Amino acid sequence: MPLLGRSKDKDYRNAARLLADGHTIEAVEELRRIVALNPAHSNARVSLAVGLMQMQEEPDIKSDLTKEALEHLDIATQNAPDDPIPYFNRGVTLRHLGQREEALKSFEAVLEREDRNALAVLHMAEINFELERWDEALEFARVALVRDPSLEPNLGWVRVALRKAGKLEDPTAVPKDEQQEDKA
Repeated sequence: MPLLGRSKDKDYRNAARLLADGHTIEAVEELRRIVALNPAHSNARVSLAVGLMQMQEEPDIKSDLTKEALEHLDIATQNAPDDPIPYFNRGVTLRHLGQREEALKSFEAVLEREDRNALAVLHMAEINFELERWDEALEFARVALVRDPSLEPNLGWVRVALRKAGKLEDPTAVPKDEQQEDKA
C-alpha cells in the first residue's frame, strides 16, 4: 500500500483523491500537469509514480511507465531528502517489481528519516522472509509489532519463519522415540 503526502494544494488534493478513488488515468493526467507547473512538488511526483504503477496490469522493470515512475520517485527524494514518503513508495515499488535488495535499501532510508515507521519495518520483515533470512525476518516482525500492535494480522508467516529458523518444532512431527517404536 503506497503512502501519499498531505498538502494544502487544492489541485494536488483533488488529483490524489482521484487516484485513491480509482480514477487512475484522470489522476495521472492531472498529476503530470501539476508536476509540469511545479517540478519541485514532491507529493505530486510520488502520487504520479503510484498512478503510473497502477496503470500497469503487470508492472515490469523494463516498462516505460515503470521507468518513469522510478524517475519521479528519485526526483522526489532529491527534492525532499528528509521526507520518508518518497523512499517508502520507492521501496514498495521495487518490492513489487521483485527488486528486494534495492527495496530494503529504500526502507532503510525511510527509517533513517522516521525511525518509528512500523510499515517500513513490516516490509523489511516480509522481504527478509521472502529471502529466507529467518532471523532477520523475525527480528523485524518483532519490532514492527512492538511499534504497531495492529499489524499482527499481517504476520501470519511468523510461525513458518520460527520453524525454519529452528526456534519452533513442527507440531505435526512424530517424536524420534515414537518413530523407533513404530519400526519395532
